Amino acid sequence: MFRPALGLIGILILLLIPHSSHAQQAEAPVYKDGDWWRVKVDVVRPAGVSVSGPVLERFPEYIVKFESNKPKVFGVQGNETVEVDLPVVIPLVLGRPGWLGDMLKFPLRVGLTWSDRLKFQPPGMQMRSVEAKYEVQAFEKIKTPKGEFDAFKVVMTMNVPKGPKPLAPTEIRTHTYYYAPDVKAIATFHTSATELSIASMLIDFSLAK
Repeated sequence: MFRPALGLIGILILLLIPHSSHAQQAEAPVYKDGDWWRVKVDVVRPAGVSVSGPVLERFPEYIVKFESNKPKVFGVQGNETVEVDLPVVIPLVLGRPGWLGDMLKFPLRVGLTWSDRLKFQPPGMQMRSVEAKYEVQAFEKIKTPKGEFDAFKVVMTMNVPKGPKPLAPTEIRTHTYYYAPDVKAIATFHTSATELSIASMLIDFSLAK
């Protein structure tokens, strides 16, 4: 009596396994001219700390668009959109190597781990090299203003000093971000630290046909 039902369940399981395995591994994206993503960025730094060079908080929103096979960055303020030389935005959107190190490794899959060394300058201190560790922890749904997407949850950790003194205590700084293969970009990004907060959220995008 139960054998036909059990046989049907077995067939369904066999059909679902290849789909699940494929869904939880992503190859490196191929970008096209005309692909673009718009993100909202929020940055909170410690009181009294100034940062030299390009800063993320220059605009509240950014657009990254491929033109001539290269990503260009545009700052958005109200109805104004201007092209800006702000490469620090690109890793937040595309996960490309930069100030956050080697953020993505392809083929991307749950359980993958790797490490990288990156330049880091604590407030009041000289530039130093620190180790960053990355782990793909899950493949799950992530909600954005543009909709809901399947995404890989990646957690990046690094040990950084909390003050300018040589023997200052350190803290683990955690960056959590979700890479959505169907979007070819990072859907959300958030930094957890004692006095620093960086958050990025995908609010719109378009992929060239």
